[in-house]
Amino acid sequence: MSYGLYDTERRYRKRLIGRVLRLILFVALLAGVGLFAYQLGIEDRRAQLDRQRDDLATARAEIERLNQQAQTALLRSREAAQQLASLQQRYEQDVPTPEMQQMLALVRERLSVGVPAERLSFVIREASAGRDCEPAETKRFLVRTPLADGAASVVGFVNNTVTLTGQGESALNAEGRPEAWFDPARPMTLTITRIDGRTEQKTGVLPLTQSVVIGAVEHRFVVTAGSRGFVQVTAERCRFP
Repeated sequence: MSYGLYDTERRYRKRLIGRVLRLILFVALLAGVGLFAYQLGIEDRRAQLDRQRDDLATARAEIERLNQQAQTALLRSREAAQQLASLQQRYEQDVPTPEMQQMLALVRERLSVGVPAERLSFVIREASAGRDCEPAETKRFLVRTPLADGAASVVGFVNNTVTLTGQGESALNAEGRPEAWFDPARPMTLTITRIDGRTEQKTGVLPLTQSVVIGAVEHRFVVTAGSRGFVQVTAERCRFP
């Protein structure tokens, strides 16, 4: 009986020790797995941090490159603006205005008909802003239209050695039909004829200004709208040049 009881206890202790060993082994295994997973996590985190550092460095390099490009573009835009301003200044200096183009065309025309360049230079040099003029004389005439013409459409100055006429567009009534009188809001053509047959024309919307030089006198005509169908002409006699 004693021997049987002892054997039973021994087997029980063996089983208990076996269970404890298995438990310890299981815990050790779990700890190993956990430690391995932890180590893997640390390595993965390190790899992530390394990738983030690389990405950050790449992003900083890209930002620096873009900043340099932006600075270069800004510098080029400033240079382009300076060049544009310089070209604009040169354009304004070199390209004549419409008034200057008219003057150049007139000078070319005068030279082409044989007026000496010295004479033109003298006239331009002697011209001044101040004018030595006699009191103005005012007359009127009827502007010709496709529906109106007559003796009143001509007016004379300088003892009738210079005559003025005008051609304009007919005014329209409320129904859109043309009237006999001209429309002062639309362009008209002014014709100045000298006694020698020479004529000058100017087309535009009123008021119109045109000068004729006869000898040492400049006859300056200013044409403005008058009563219905008529225009008023104010003539000045001024010393020339």
